[in-house]
Amino acid sequence: MKTRKESFFGIHCDFHAKPSKCDTIGATLREEDIREICQTLKPDFIQIDCKGHPGWASYPSKIGNAMPNFVGDPLALWRKVTREEGVALYMHYSGVYDIKYCDEHPEECTLRADGKLDQGTTRLDGKYVDELLIPQLCELAEKYEVDGFWVDGECWRAVPDYHPETLAAFEKATGIDLDGKIPATKEDEYYFEYKEYHRELFRKYLRHYVDTLHEKFPNLQITSNWAFSDHMPEKVSVNVDYLSGDFSSMNSFNSARYAGRALAQQNYAWDLMSWNFRIKACGRATCVTKHDVQMLQEAAAVLSLGGAYQNYVMQNPDGSPQMHELRNLKKLSEFVRERKEFCFRGKIVHQAAILLSTYDRAREMSRLYSRNGYKKVIGLTALMADIGQSFEIVGEHTLEGNCNDYKMIVIPELYYGLAPETVKELLDYAKNGGKLVLVGKNTCNFFANMGAPFTYVDHSDYYEIGKKAYDNGGDDGHGGPAEAVYKSYYFSLDNEKFGTFFSPCEIQAENGTVIASLSEEMRGKSYPLAVTVPHGSGSVTAIGFDVGSQYMDGTQYLHRTLMKTVADSLYIPMLKVENALGFLEVVCLEKDGKLMLQLLNANGHHSDPNAVTEDFISPIVDIKLSIELDAKPEKLILQPEGRELAFEYKDGRAYVELNRLDIHSVIEVVK
Repeated sequence: MKTRKESFFGIHCDFHAKPSKCDTIGATLREEDIREICQTLKPDFIQIDCKGHPGWASYPSKIGNAMPNFVGDPLALWRKVTREEGVALYMHYSGVYDIKYCDEHPEECTLRADGKLDQGTTRLDGKYVDELLIPQLCELAEKYEVDGFWVDGECWRAVPDYHPETLAAFEKATGIDLDGKIPATKEDEYYFEYKEYHRELFRKYLRHYVDTLHEKFPNLQITSNWAFSDHMPEKVSVNVDYLSGDFSSMNSFNSARYAGRALAQQNYAWDLMSWNFRIKACGRATCVTKHDVQMLQEAAAVLSLGGAYQNYVMQNPDGSPQMHELRNLKKLSEFVRERKEFCFRGKIVHQAAILLSTYDRAREMSRLYSRNGYKKVIGLTALMADIGQSFEIVGEHTLEGNCNDYKMIVIPELYYGLAPETVKELLDYAKNGGKLVLVGKNTCNFFANMGAPFTYVDHSDYYEIGKKAYDNGGDDGHGGPAEAVYKSYYFSLDNEKFGTFFSPCEIQAENGTVIASLSEEMRGKSYPLAVTVPHGSGSVTAIGFDVGSQYMDGTQYLHRTLMKTVADSLYIPMLKVENALGFLEVVCLEKDGKLMLQLLNANGHHSDPNAVTEDFISPIVDIKLSIELDAKPEKLILQPEGRELAFEYKDGRAYVELNRLDIHSVIEVVK
């Protein structure tokens, strides 16, 4: 069996068993169906349900939480067939999130600050991990010889616990005297310290069960879903075997390109899972299967970053596979496997970087780990990708001591700020020749106060109380109220074409180059909005609004024009998109000593909740690229097609053209 590090393509199935959904597990499970999945789709691993969030084991466990009725032993059949077919078998197991255990042991359920139980959320310092989780995972490893675990419902479910003994343990561990006051909100003293204490409790919980299982079963492959990812953006501190996550089913492509880059920085084996269906239509809960092209595009977003890919198809309520859905994945399987040798475990060549700050996110997240506040970074990721920039997402632990590896570093809108040592390193990076780009009102204000070479001038977020957005007696002319809450502004790069935006600040610098301006009215008085200021031998560019969030919530072409103008003025990338009709995403990947230039079609209605499924993604045409190379290459080969490309080499760059890109191709540079 392949280890997870060796695995490139997988199938995930789960159904979160509970008696109200199905009386008998395994009633329609057939050996020939499992064998067909293995032989037709040829996955490196299959990941199936064994205990979901409801807390019922979907196999005949002896631990005491098994579903009431089974036909034979379904898990034994899955293991028999996968072993015979040489396919690794992993278990989807719900960890922190266990409704049944909490219902039966309310004293082991997390207590909220309001005195109510957080239904289904087990205590991180409680008995659950030793009473149920470890014994059950050991049972699965011993009896069924499973290859590993994908533990779900973990970092994103964990919350602070307010049981009296936990509060007392916090005081003892930290020396802080709470004086009977519960740190329940951001306004309360020691709120951040209490969350940090629980974050370390979560890490200890992970270390405990991972290390215990590894000691008993050294070959087990274990991860906790979304640990050390964009949900939990910090240095890996647990002996997990791989990193993984299942990205959003509703904004999947943007989620993949964001989460993939956050995982890629960790220098670990990693994979991402896309759901083969969306869970909302017409604003209501449902399940509707995506078209092939959507799934190919989502897979390509992961592959192009060097990651492994898995696809999620639900199991039927009795645990049998949904064969009508799985049979439709043959094209996806072939697409993925054709690209393995040109992508798998490749590393992104350092060009630009976006900071996903551990320090700032720890102070912003309402839960211990979550995606709240993510739009500023996921939006900036989409924006940078859409203008053809090859870039990475980095945390402080990746960036520290390595700033000079990057030609441009972008800091997205901050909630709280950065550690003083990080600010110093970033400003020193600019002073020593680097190109630092600051995005957002809060970020510009923060850096201006920390010694950046410009002055911040605030502009109001809101209309004055009682002021009308329209002066026409209370109607905006379209049947809506004239009262407006958020004050809108205009921005322009040439004073001819205008975009609209919110929450700006003005950037003032005596020796700055103004790239864009803001105004309250088109062609009204303008103020500098985006400015590049020399700083030592480098520069600092300040953009006075959160273009990332606003690109995600209200995409405008001038957002792209602005960011492309900024980037083009600062440096010439290794792979430059000279022309493309469509959104061409590029990733400079190095694999086995070779440059593998990833070309990805990013067209589509990715963040539109009204575009539930789509069967056509328009191809990108008229593509012209230039590649910085030390010497003329022997060949440029378009993969996986194996087609040699004509090119011209001059002034240290190879110029090449493509007529069309449907979903994903790779230019292999042969020196």
